[in-house]
Amino acid sequence: MNELTDKLGFDWKLLLPVLVIQLVLMIVALTDLIRNDPARIRGPKWVWAVIIVLGEILGPVVYFIFGRRND
Repeated sequence: MNELTDKLGFDWKLLLPVLVIQLVLMIVALTDLIRNDPARIRGPKWVWAVIIVLGEILGPVVYFIFGRRND
């Protein structure tokens, strides 16, 4: 084992796929938020941007479920 694994008690390679999924979800959600007309978004865009960025994995999921109007 390497020194970082020994000090922290886990292998960072196991966490890497979760971090990649989180980053991809955040980028896709922010891109969708920016491109959509404000009339198709429930609530202010800046609030959804904060939720997406600070909500980690759940923030983008909540935006796609509740933030967009699919009229």
